[in-house]
Amino acid sequence: MELFNILKEKIKEKEVVTPKEMAIIDDNAEFLGIPKILLMENAGKVVYEEIKDIEAEEYVIFCGTGNNGGDGFVVARHLGKGEVVLIGKEGEIKTYEARENFKILKNLAEFGNIKIREIRIAEEVEDIFERLKDKKAVVVDAMIGTGVKGELREPFKTIVNKINELKKINKDLFVVSVDVETGNLESDLTITFYKRKTINKENAIVKEIGIPKEAEYVVGWGDLKALRKRDSRSHKGQNGKVLIIGGSRDFFGAPILAGLAASKIADLVGILSVDDVVDKLNNPEFIMYRVEGDYLSSKHVDYALDVAKKYDVVVLGNGFGVNDETKAFVNEFLLKYDKKAVIDADAIKVIDYNNFKFSENYVFTPHRKEFEYMNIDLNNIEEIKSTIVLKGKYDIIFNANNVKINKTGNAGLTKGGTGDVLAGLIGALFAVNDAFISACCGAFINGYAGDLLLKEKGYCFTPLDLIEKIPNVLKIFE
Repeated sequence: MELFNILKEKIKEKEVVTPKEMAIIDDNAEFLGIPKILLMENAGKVVYEEIKDIEAEEYVIFCGTGNNGGDGFVVARHLGKGEVVLIGKEGEIKTYEARENFKILKNLAEFGNIKIREIRIAEEVEDIFERLKDKKAVVVDAMIGTGVKGELREPFKTIVNKINELKKINKDLFVVSVDVETGNLESDLTITFYKRKTINKENAIVKEIGIPKEAEYVVGWGDLKALRKRDSRSHKGQNGKVLIIGGSRDFFGAPILAGLAASKIADLVGILSVDDVVDKLNNPEFIMYRVEGDYLSSKHVDYALDVAKKYDVVVLGNGFGVNDETKAFVNEFLLKYDKKAVIDADAIKVIDYNNFKFSENYVFTPHRKEFEYMNIDLNNIEEIKSTIVLKGKYDIIFNANNVKINKTGNAGLTKGGTGDVLAGLIGALFAVNDAFISACCGAFINGYAGDLLLKEKGYCFTPLDLIEKIPNVLKIFE
């Protein structure tokens, strides 16, 4: 934890988060035990607190079918009056939290102080815009929130234009946007939660809704949900092609374990290794590439580079052995290779770090002793473009711009081979995702699989058991 705290101080905290980052934070807050329905309640309440004292004859809350709309439902409930316009139908409300708050609102609407209407087209609310032309009124935009991308579709586009037109003729109209402005809506106030979503937004305030800072730093199911989803229309190879380069006369199991782990996720897995490994492996799941000799060496570099062109990512170092031959291979290969790579085990030990640049295309997976080989100067963390997964009781994942901690896993993962499983996992994820999220999710899945096995078998599980649990973990968090 000491290193994690040092990295948190060294790596500049983000003032602005993207919609994708905010979605991860929301989900990870729930992973830490804070229900989303509580966060929605808090969000709606802080919006209510900002508008409750505005003198107005009417309140109109435009709500979408997502969580932003759910925030609007909570606002209306706390106001206890006004008209809620659901853009869509009740059956189209997307999340449990928003549906529950809409049900509550419907119960209250029976008493007459809150009106609800469901619409499909903007013409269905012409009467509202006509009515608001000369009244003191508050309009709440809870239509889309952080999910807005590109040009608005109808009827959102027309509603936004109508509100803007109203503002030109009615100076007593106050417009407040929940979380982010929808399109070009000319809001008087934007209330955003936890952190800003854009640095240039005028009239924007940030409100706390109970999301702990830890939700930004602890790896959870929010990270897994952010991974690229497998397209049902995809073809062979489009969900990742991984090449494992590893093995030697002394260690033939390591690249096989990495390959088996990768094969649970990626479409294609190749293994490039020496004679002994290829001779011992009889698995139709892998595409095998044989090189002569006991160890990979500089004479194999050109062939390995040629094979690597066919793959999205290379996992490098499992079972290499540490000697002059493997050192020559690793340094020459990385000098000439410019695509994605997961660098593990013995490859970490033989890199010439005095003449090495930490490319953003690299993910390193060292344990504490291997980390010492890397000789990283934490005072110049901004130079470390690569992502590093420092394995331990808690895994620390970091690069120049990000740091997270993974708390899944247990002492059963100290067994030989579990690190090879992790490298293969990260490689498969990295084939179609960014480095940092791949590293975070690989560590989480590996650790969670170990935790499932701990409940079933105690510490009496093997790396092969771990591999077989990967699908269970992915199924749980689908």
